Amino acid sequence: MAFNSRSSVLESTASGAMPVFTSTDPYVWARNEIDLRTNKQNKIPFFYKESLRYILAKLGSLSYLNSETQIVNVKCVHANPERTIAKLHQENNIILPIISIDQETSDNDDTRRRNSPSLVLEKYWSDTKKRAFRLMSLAPRSVNISYGINVWAKYKNNLDQITEQIRLIFNPHLVIKNPYTNVASAFIESEADQSTLDVGDREERILRKTFGIVLEAYIPNPQFLLTSTGEIEEFNSETTIY
Repeated sequence: MAFNSRSSVLESTASGAMPVFTSTDPYVWARNEIDLRTNKQNKIPFFYKESLRYILAKLGSLSYLNSETQIVNVKCVHANPERTIAKLHQENNIILPIISIDQETSDNDDTRRRNSPSLVLEKYWSDTKKRAFRLMSLAPRSVNISYGINVWAKYKNNLDQITEQIRLIFNPHLVIKNPYTNVASAFIESEADQSTLDVGDREERILRKTFGIVLEAYIPNPQFLLTSTGEIEEFNSETTIY
């Protein structure tokens, strides 16, 4: 699990034993306490945004070898295919090859979901406080996020070079690393040639390679600190995804 080293913890200096539960089941009590302390602010993660940013950075590091044996960096942009192709036809200053990526869909993954409400109990070591803390949260939600990656080029040689590099990035998968995760995995699910070969006399031929990417991840719930007195307090840290 990845934690933000700059996070602050609401620490209790009290001591004592855990409370004795009589009529109330401890898991029911914990879920009720978490529900009371969950608000709009701490319930909004930015996993979608950070994951897309990470993939953008990875694709933006690609390059190709031109006809003069010079290494040229490839630009990567966030745009759907329709917007990208419209820009290519409208503007003459766009340099090919170029890579575009967009998030297409997001679906629940029923094969990885939990069938009943569960609690996640964890330990977090604070280098600043020099002590361990007990954290609890509701179980995360399993999701599959689909992305479309399009490679646009004028020449087949350039397209092939970039295609090979994308396959290597996802060989066998790409591990997404951001403030929310360091183990979520993205896979190539499909690959297709969408090149336009029949064009008009005044139009240039544009080669296009499309990759369908699926990211298997878990959307996190807010984490809370379980104090030594058996109370639950907000844990001021960016929630973590697995």
